[in-house]
Amino acid sequence: MISTSSHCLQQKQAIPKVIMADISSRMTAMKALLPTLENALKSFTSSDCRFKVIRTVVPSSNQSSSNSNSTLQPPFSPRTLLILDSSYNPPSRAHLALASSAVASLSSSSSRLLLLFSTHNADKAPSPASFTHRLAMMILFAEDLQAHLYQRNSTYAQVAVDIGLTTAPYYADKSAAIATEEPVAYPSKPTHIHLLGYDTLIRLLAPKYYSKFDPPLSALSPFFGVGHRLLVLLRPDSSSDNAVTGDSEEEQRGYVSKLCHGSLEKDGFQREWADQIGVLEGDDTRAAVGISSTEIRKAAKQREWSEVERMCTPGVAAWLKEMDLYKDDSNVANMP
Repeated sequence: MISTSSHCLQQKQAIPKVIMADISSRMTAMKALLPTLENALKSFTSSDCRFKVIRTVVPSSNQSSSNSNSTLQPPFSPRTLLILDSSYNPPSRAHLALASSAVASLSSSSSRLLLLFSTHNADKAPSPASFTHRLAMMILFAEDLQAHLYQRNSTYAQVAVDIGLTTAPYYADKSAAIATEEPVAYPSKPTHIHLLGYDTLIRLLAPKYYSKFDPPLSALSPFFGVGHRLLVLLRPDSSSDNAVTGDSEEEQRGYVSKLCHGSLEKDGFQREWADQIGVLEGDDTRAAVGISSTEIRKAAKQREWSEVERMCTPGVAAWLKEMDLYKDDSNVANMP
């Protein structure tokens, strides 16, 4: 089993002025960027492209957020590509804990972080703008992440953060699209490390999602077969009411441990693949207690901004308040 550790995530973050503009300036800059994001989204969804990097947050300690979002042209050449599926709505401090602890566990000089947004359900959105705003929140989240990493250790902040779009719905398909879509964004052929929470791991390894394969989990062979990996952040006990399972932390660890003993072998999961699944250790997991995107949307709908600020990073919280995104959503709890 892969095992990694991380330092404690502080609930209250002081954003270094050397790398973050004031919130008002960030909101103004992001509003100006919305048409560009909408055009990029429309261009991507109308094409046959399966993956594209549309934005990069530059890791620089002397740039403000208003100019740190310069678009960089591929190719990039990391040895390790950390991938955080960013279809969440909206990002939270739990996602910050997952990303920051993973970055801290690896060498920043050879790593890059990709926030990946899947558009395969874009036609089901209440309006195109909702997806544009979600891209905006991804960029704001990336800026907040850079600031948080700089606060912890300036070395960590040297990890560039890409914002990418994909049409692929499943992890194996996403990695294949990232590796092969022309022009290839990462010609160095980095190892992909997908960052996910325990509930997402349960979904990923659920045989019912791969009914076209026999055995079903043989569908994951292209992913694990080329050496790609998973890093899992366990859900703290009593962290949220909408968890997939009610497993305690001990039970979650037991589930991951049993994989190497063949617990899913009959479904096509090869026990040696378990060596490519690691658990993120450390106190960062405590940042996820009581936080979920569902709870954030509920709080934003009710304009409980102190609760939003508790659960979101500063830029994302400010954007939710500035744009009042969920005020008219009658079914906010069931949004993706």
